[in-house]
Amino acid sequence: MAEVTIATLNLFNRMGQWGFRAPLVIDQLEGLAPDVLGLQEVDLVLDQGMWIARQINKRLPEQPHYRIKHATNPDTRASYHAIATLARVACEEHEILDLMSFERVAQRLVFRCGDAPFVFVNTHLHHPPEAQRERVEQLERLLAWLDRDARGLPTVIAGDFNAYAEPPEPAVQLMKSRFRSAHEAAHGREPEKTWTTPVNTYDPSPHGTLDYIFVSEQWRVVEAGLAFDKPAAHDANIYPSDHLGLYARLALG
Repeated sequence: MAEVTIATLNLFNRMGQWGFRAPLVIDQLEGLAPDVLGLQEVDLVLDQGMWIARQINKRLPEQPHYRIKHATNPDTRASYHAIATLARVACEEHEILDLMSFERVAQRLVFRCGDAPFVFVNTHLHHPPEAQRERVEQLERLLAWLDRDARGLPTVIAGDFNAYAEPPEPAVQLMKSRFRSAHEAAHGREPEKTWTTPVNTYDPSPHGTLDYIFVSEQWRVVEAGLAFDKPAAHDANIYPSDHLGLYARLALG
């Protein structure tokens, strides 16, 4: 049975002392070694995504190298609010969808798990907490886009949905009407929180789970949990990001 490890992390661009956070991202990326990692809030001015790819590839010289594909936001936040997918498995297709509101986009990529192709989607939906209807509209556009592919490939949709798991927002309910949350499938519940860590010093919104890895019915969830969740050894207030990441080990066959 073929397996693949998927992860997601909102990088918080250059904010929150990126110079101190960056080594934690690389250390914990090396420890997790996902096959595919969806990143949100990638700073293009810093070439943040390429820097991460270069650093992790230096540490893994004998393994397949990671390659990164970016999708920029279409308006004023393009330079620091991109999304990107980092993968050490070959990408066979890459498309970008403009969600047509609030400068949000999604990436759709095709990789292989063993011999079987699968779709990976990376996205970052609109904030703030009260924008529940806007997030649903973005998801409806995204799902309609995916439905145009008649192949019915196994699918993973990951990212920062900015939608609380408890009580479940309409966006979460919509996703769970069609997909399973990998963390919930593995543990019977969502994490207590994926946001926020002490890196966030400005947004007073409530703690909670905002990030997800959703999987279609073809997948078996072997393992899932938090990732990029360890603070610096010298300072408990420094984490890789203001978000905690997620990972899922998935099997097909």
